[in-house]
Amino acid sequence: MIGLMNISEAMSIALHTCARLALEPDTFVSVRTVSKEMGFSPHHVAKVAQQLSRAGLIETERGPSGGAKLARPAEETVLLDIYIAAGGTAEFSGCLLKHDVCRGKRCAFGKLIARENQRLVTLLRHTTLASVVKSLKRNTTPTSAK
Repeated sequence: MIGLMNISEAMSIALHTCARLALEPDTFVSVRTVSKEMGFSPHHVAKVAQQLSRAGLIETERGPSGGAKLARPAEETVLLDIYIAAGGTAEFSGCLLKHDVCRGKRCAFGKLIARENQRLVTLLRHTTLASVVKSLKRNTTPTSAK
């Protein structure tokens, strides 16, 4: 079990793809390369890349030297943009039960879930792709040091 917070595979692919592209911001990287490095299905990566492209987060180019690259600097991309491009929403409502059972307006658990979701949205809105990539670089051990 990965924990209480559970994000879709599309969201995970979107975040990983953007982080990977941010490592080489001026280079087109093929979907095949991204899928192989990340361990995701090439078809699913291609589908998510289309969503990221439609949202204006990445540019794509066909052909032997084609692939995808970031459409704007990683410093100008926040994680919430990536989340929404992958099909997420910043709008959450209360309880985890079906709405015909509990709308979460008077339920203490619903209020807690809504508050924590809002905190997560705020975090995603203020966290740039560049800060995530910087953290990844700092926490990655060079292969020559092993």
